[in-house]
Amino acid sequence: MSIITQRGNLAEIVVAKLTERIDSGLYTPGEKIPSSAQLCEEFGVSRTVVREALASLKVAGRVIARQGAGVYVTEKDAKVLNFEISRIEDIRSAMQILELRLGVEMQSVALAAARRTPEALAEIARAYDYLENLETDDAELEAQADFEFHLAIAKATRNPHFPHFLEAVKGEISFDLVLKHRQSARTYQTYLKKINKEHSVILAAITQGDPKAAKNALGLHLEESLNRYRAMLDEPASSELTE
Repeated sequence: MSIITQRGNLAEIVVAKLTERIDSGLYTPGEKIPSSAQLCEEFGVSRTVVREALASLKVAGRVIARQGAGVYVTEKDAKVLNFEISRIEDIRSAMQILELRLGVEMQSVALAAARRTPEALAEIARAYDYLENLETDDAELEAQADFEFHLAIAKATRNPHFPHFLEAVKGEISFDLVLKHRQSARTYQTYLKKINKEHSVILAAITQGDPKAAKNALGLHLEESLNRYRAMLDEPASSELTE
């Protein structure tokens, strides 16, 4: 057992230790690394810390998760998205990732409207229905359901890079979503109804195969949050920046 006692961010320390093991060959390419439970016990940290550390390693392209099978060291010739974003923990960082997300998802939703299949529409509708019928005060659960709706749209583009991108920055997107849901806790029902209305307009535009309407609906959906962050930081709103 190697309990971590150093000062600093625990997840970063776990990342450093696991990276050292990969670089040294202790964990070889294609090899399954210990489970989250084993890592928690070995390092003496919480499951949340291990989850954050593994997410960082995935983003860096050092490991890959195989559904139902665990996490494996990336093969040397594997092509993965290496998109590193520093850990975000404040309003400005949340605003910056939302700006990036807006740019990517405007194209994603337009392609989804143009290329959607019955199966893809059904998946988006399922994600929409789940969030609409969700009854919980757990901001993280709400954020996950919100993310799944946008991920279903990305999959509908039939371009695998869109969902891969969203999954690569899922932690950063989730930070924004959790923050948004927590800030609205006092008026939860009103807020969720508003979000679902915006999602329904996006879904309708994709269903009708209207890329322009889909982009407009998504833009309105995300820019409100972006402008709220900018107002907190006393910066110009999105509309002012595009004039």
